[in-house]
Amino acid sequence: MDATRWTGLSTAPHGAILSRIAEMIREVHLDARLRPEHPQAWMEMETRFSYLPVSCSGSMIDYQMAYGRCGGAVMIDISLILNHDRNPCGLWPLSLTLLENGDIRISSQGGCIAPPLFRAELAGKSVHDIVTRCLNFLKLLGNWTRHRELVLMEGFSGLHAIGHWHDQLMRLGAVVTLRHELFVDLSLSLAEIKSCMRKSFRSLITSGSKIWQIESITSANPEVWAEFKRLHFQVAGRSTRSDETWQIQYDTVVSQQGFLIGLRDAHQRLVGGGYFHVTRQEGCYAVAAYDRALFDKPLGHVVQFLAIQEMQRRGLRWYKIGRRHYPADTPSPTEKELSISCFKQGFATHILPSYEFSLTISPS
Repeated sequence: MDATRWTGLSTAPHGAILSRIAEMIREVHLDARLRPEHPQAWMEMETRFSYLPVSCSGSMIDYQMAYGRCGGAVMIDISLILNHDRNPCGLWPLSLTLLENGDIRISSQGGCIAPPLFRAELAGKSVHDIVTRCLNFLKLLGNWTRHRELVLMEGFSGLHAIGHWHDQLMRLGAVVTLRHELFVDLSLSLAEIKSCMRKSFRSLITSGSKIWQIESITSANPEVWAEFKRLHFQVAGRSTRSDETWQIQYDTVVSQQGFLIGLRDAHQRLVGGGYFHVTRQEGCYAVAAYDRALFDKPLGHVVQFLAIQEMQRRGLRWYKIGRRHYPADTPSPTEKELSISCFKQGFATHILPSYEFSLTISPS
């Protein structure tokens, strides 16, 4: 099947598309299984990593796929469970998206193409060989879809060193751009974490904790979740995403892969809240909503601090707050992006590097 003759991914048989993907996997001698055909195997693999980023969790992949469909995009999950000597050794989030102009894009659920995640005990030579096959697979996929200008990334996943993915991309001629991510080291004591926070934030956390009644939702509670969803709608002034995405996030709370921190006023009205997606090792700031009439009072400060406490209670290692934008970044960030990332930095203990790669695939 020639991808260039698709009238749209929505009209192409998904089975035929996945069959062609499987052919390319075999062509580059990559031992792998497609997540859509083996969802349980992906879930089982999640428990075998010493550090599993939220972005590699099946629940986050499902959320991003559903979010991508909110704008009418057609997305197909082609994430791969990687094997070595016939045993599962890695996970690789991948997807195909059909854009409105008919172009097909390769990504990791709408974002830059992420590197495969490997188990810590896998030998370096084996990682190198599998990464080589993964990149050969991307070359085939890029030529098949005619998406030859790839954007890839490498972020923090428990290790600080540059890995085989980074090295081989540079050897292929990729151009790299430095990005920055904000993290909290949850192995520090709460007092140490608080000492790293912006001084003004510390006093706001103290005062806010006295103003608001705090609610931590860590298990099934549909009534409070519905309140949070309504608050988000009121603050945004419209529905920004589908009911499916909200349901996926609520399901993570039920399954202990997420939690909600809520703040109530003296009248028991929910005035603010933040939802956080987690694995066993990492937490991620996902979405928040606060009553705009109360922006002069400490809301987000309290939610962030309580979220850190909840992550520590669960034994997580790192909290990923989000990207730190700088004025000289390319493309230039908006004033809102700069303001939000400056606010987030007030809670961080670390600014860690991430890398964005541009790679051109030669036609074949």
